[in-house]
Amino acid sequence: MVALLSPTASPARAAHLGPQRRRPLILDAAFEVFIEHGYEGASMAAIARRAGVSKPVVYACFQSKGQLFTELLEREERRILGQIAAALPAEPGADPERTLVEGLTGFLRAVAESPDAYRVIYLAQSDPVAARVQRGRAMQVDAVAALVAAWLGSRGTPEPDRTARLMAHALVGAAEAAARALLVEPDLWDAEEMGQTLAQLIARGQNAV
Repeated sequence: MVALLSPTASPARAAHLGPQRRRPLILDAAFEVFIEHGYEGASMAAIARRAGVSKPVVYACFQSKGQLFTELLEREERRILGQIAAALPAEPGADPERTLVEGLTGFLRAVAESPDAYRVIYLAQSDPVAARVQRGRAMQVDAVAALVAAWLGSRGTPEPDRTARLMAHALVGAAEAAARALLVEPDLWDAEEMGQTLAQLIARGQNAV
């Protein structure tokens, strides 16, 4: 989160920038305020103070707190989905447990490296977050289902696409639960150990399919 927590321009300079250059700086400030106070507890005045600008300047860039939060979520969503896509292997591989270890560990490593962004996504309870999480989750399920269907098809499993959808929902749900555990209790696990342990548990269930 270096880019988010170390803005390219200081708050003192933000007031002198044009709207297009102010927007990312205000988003950076809003990110910190939302992390500290949550969506309901954050105010446009607090965001303005953090950005070093007046409240009218914030409203000149974003019409409402909801719009500001939505754009912040879109920015974080693009980055997070890119990390998740990078964690998923391109091919299912001959060893499903190894594929699971690589995918889950890569995802959990991304969570551990950018915990604040994932706290916004996974721990916040506001409606805008929930809607974004559901959309991102559907994309993850589609990607995982494609990999699982290819693996099941190679084994001659009946109705591989149908079974793959069920397994994909279960896998994504397990990964989300692991991410929350990593955020809430970071001292109990590291990403590598959690990814391997979870993959082993899931692989045992897969062998029964």
